[in-house]
Amino acid sequence: MNKIIKLIVVVLVLSMLSLPVLGVDSGNGNSMDSSKNDSRINDKVSTHEKASEMFDNGSRMRDNEGVKGMEFMHRGDNSYGSYVTFTVDNTTGNVLNFGISGIAVFDSINIQGFDFKASRTEGAETKISNKDGSIVIQIHDNPAAVINIKADTNATLIFNLATGVAATQKDNTITITAGNITAFIVSEKATSNIAGSQVTINTKGDMVFRASPVNMPHDDMEERFMGEVKTKRAGAEVSVGESDKSSIVNYSEDLNVTVESIKSNHMRMTVESSNHSGKFILMNLDNSSLTWIKGQSITLYLDNKPMKQVMTEQELYNATESSFWLNMTGGNKIQALMYIASFSTRQVDVEVGNATPEPTATAVETTTPATTPKTPGFEVALGALGTVAAAYVMRRRI
Repeated sequence: MNKIIKLIVVVLVLSMLSLPVLGVDSGNGNSMDSSKNDSRINDKVSTHEKASEMFDNGSRMRDNEGVKGMEFMHRGDNSYGSYVTFTVDNTTGNVLNFGISGIAVFDSINIQGFDFKASRTEGAETKISNKDGSIVIQIHDNPAAVINIKADTNATLIFNLATGVAATQKDNTITITAGNITAFIVSEKATSNIAGSQVTINTKGDMVFRASPVNMPHDDMEERFMGEVKTKRAGAEVSVGESDKSSIVNYSEDLNVTVESIKSNHMRMTVESSNHSGKFILMNLDNSSLTWIKGQSITLYLDNKPMKQVMTEQELYNATESSFWLNMTGGNKIQALMYIASFSTRQVDVEVGNATPEPTATAVETTTPATTPKTPGFEVALGALGTVAAAYVMRRRI
């Protein structure tokens, strides 16, 4: 009997030792939960499953901790944004498992000979730098999932595509297609090559990866805008979303954009540049902080004066005076592209005006006792002022 009891005790002890150790996530990178190992999921699992699982896990953790809007949250080596997820190898500085809204785009992004120093996150931007500061990778949590790589020295950038992702090249612009995501890579002073699932870019200057914003209707304007990024006529991109959070990407290093205030019917920005030539600024407005309803106006003011609105994208690209164009191709989400013809320090206001009064149907006398009024239609109105909200400042520099 004693032998049987001893055998049972041994079996129980061995069983207890085989159980996993559960840890509490302290938020300091030492978490023992499964989220730390999203990027280390069984190699047999496809990259797409990794990206989807990483995005889902990140969304749950963000919800549990009350993290809303465009902002990166970290667990271990992993970064979880509202739109973008990725991992930084803390030995090499390589970016691993880069995904957009759960769709895998890159297995890895690495720079040959990159002497990794550190990665640092502030809000919706993560910077990864080498020891002498000559190369900086900037990853943005915004609907366009922008990656800027700034190289003050010759650099070879290698993008390893996720399974099923395609890359093509035309006129020095590389187009990346991943599921329903279309993205572009442009670079100055660069040569590039596509070999199978690997894209190699040799550059000394700036490289930009940018997707068509996943929260906006897709059309052909994105590729044209990337052309302006390449020629440095694109100055910045501003995305405004949930919880009054914003992401600012400066495409021209001599230009700065600051979001001063956001209110439901008004947003104010300050734009300044040491270069006085004209620049384009793109805004992605998803109707979550700055809000409007069908029939209300969206008007832009430059230094308290209404800007000229043009009706087509081509008109704006040909403009010689400060103007703006609204891309309103679906839902209550808008892209506003503006051209500022000259610079010092400029104030830009985005105003949501009152809805256009609905026409009242007039009853027509007939032999019947009464007529039923027709359902009134809606139309987009222009004009009207809002009010200025409390200051909310975010600065971004390339």
